[in-house]
Amino acid sequence: MIDFSSPTFVNVLLYCIYALLLVGVALLVWSAVRSVRRNRGQSVSNGLPVRRIAWGVVALVIVVLGLTCLLANTQPLSINGRTFDDVFWLRTSDMLITTSLVLMGIAVVGVLFGISGWSRKLKK
Repeated sequence: MIDFSSPTFVNVLLYCIYALLLVGVALLVWSAVRSVRRNRGQSVSNGLPVRRIAWGVVALVIVVLGLTCLLANTQPLSINGRTFDDVFWLRTSDMLITTSLVLMGIAVVGVLFGISGWSRKLKK
C-alpha cells in the first residue's frame, strides 16, 4: 500500500502558495493606495457616487465576513484517516470559503442586474 502522508512536492506547493499570497496582498495594497490617490476629494465620478460605492463594498465585505464567521461549521473533519478538530482553523477556513462564494454570487447578481436594464427603467 502507498503511503501518502508525505507527498514529494509538498514544499514546492507550499512555497508557491506563499508566493501567490504575497503577490495578492501586494496587489491589494497597491490597488487600494492607487484608488485613494486617484479619487481623493471626489465623491462623484462620471455620474457615479464613487465614495459611497467604495464604502458600501467595504461594509458589505465586513458584514459578510462577520456573518459567515458566526455561522461557520466547526465539526471535526477526517481527511486521509487524520482528524482535524482545531475549532479556530475550521471556523476560519469555512468563513473564507463561504465568504468568497457569497461575494461571487452577489457579483453575478450585480452583473445580471446591470445587463438586464432594470436600473435604467427604475430611474425613469
